Parts: sequence; structure tokens; C-alpha cells
Amino acid sequence: MTQLKAGVVAVAVCSLLAGGVSSVAFAKGDAHGHVQETTKHAKEGIEHGKEAIKHLEEALQGSDNPHAKEALEHAKESMKHAEESLAHAEQASAKPKGKAK
Repeated sequence: MTQLKAGVVAVAVCSLLAGGVSSVAFAKGDAHGHVQETTKHAKEGIEHGKEAIKHLEEALQGSDNPHAKEALEHAKESMKHAEESLAHAEQASAKPKGKAK
């Protein structure tokens, strides 16, 4: 049961990361510094999520709990989406090159 709870927590954390990172893409104006800081924190959060998934994988070795294994797979998928969201947010926040405003 503890493994299942850990899986649910990992999924929740990864989902929060994905949602928070995607909001960076919508920031405009002179908030560039804030966007960079948010991106930095998102990267740190993704690294923590990866570490949590690694520990969850170790905890589930030899487990026959299908719910915990499914939670782990969802956490991995959520982490992939968080990484994609971060990449898109970084592209959206990049200053255009060669254009003068």
C-alpha cells in the first residue's frame, strides 16, 4: 500500500510540474527575468521528479501490485509531458533573433 501511495504522489508531483511549466509560455512583457527563474525552478522540479521515479522503480522491484506499477507508468508519462512543456516554454520565452521592436 505504501508503494501505491508513493506512486500516486509521484504522479501528482509530475502533473503539477507539467501545469506550472506550461504557464511560462504565456508570460509576456518585461517578465523575462521571472520567466527565466520559473524555467530554472521547473528544471529543478523535473530533476526531483526523475529522482522520485527512480526510487519508486527501486521500491517496486519484485512487486506484483498492478496498481503501483500502473502509477509508475503514469508518473513516467507525466514526466515526459513535463519535459516537453518545458522545452516549448523555453522556445516561447526565447527572444527573437534579428528582429528589432
